[in-house]
Amino acid sequence: MARPRVREKLLDAAYRLLQSDGISALTTRHIASCAGTTEASVFNNFGDKAGLLYALIGERLPEVQAVKAAIDADLQADMKSWLQSVYEAAELFYIAIIPLTAPLWGRSEVANNDAAKQHPLHGLLAARFLEFQHEGVLCPESDAGVLATIVLGASLHNGFNLVAQDRVALNSRIGVRSGRIVGSLLPLFTTSTK
Repeated sequence: MARPRVREKLLDAAYRLLQSDGISALTTRHIASCAGTTEASVFNNFGDKAGLLYALIGERLPEVQAVKAAIDADLQADMKSWLQSVYEAAELFYIAIIPLTAPLWGRSEVANNDAAKQHPLHGLLAARFLEFQHEGVLCPESDAGVLATIVLGASLHNGFNLVAQDRVALNSRIGVRSGRIVGSLLPLFTTSTK
């Protein structure tokens, strides 16, 4: 049975280890030891290491909070600027999590888990697009889920390429790249180029 205090201690320890020693330090035994608890508590609270990593990403990484803040930001009648902000935050989020989650890709137990729990940003973005539809800002014919997939998929694709090519440090062109991508996608989102 999960205990909230132990769970928080494990997440705190995992985040500290990630910040100080990198991904290689994130073993269940090391995390538990740094949290002052047993390795069994990792499994009791998260099910497995994948569950711990997804909780770490969703609850501790500042990059996920930045994407959520960008999604929740006021539109201020400027869909292009809002969308560009969301795209940029999402790309930086993916750059941060790709090295963390890459070992889990393709594992059947991960593929069979609830996708909404593993990727809550898609649901948040789709919900925001639905709000925009109700407000008359977004084309009523648009599929909010598909639009969320397009934006997050493009940011994941570019984030993956930057990580794979070891060009993350050269990410200073994110504004240019996101401007071109959002400019190309904007007709899908609006009836006019606000």
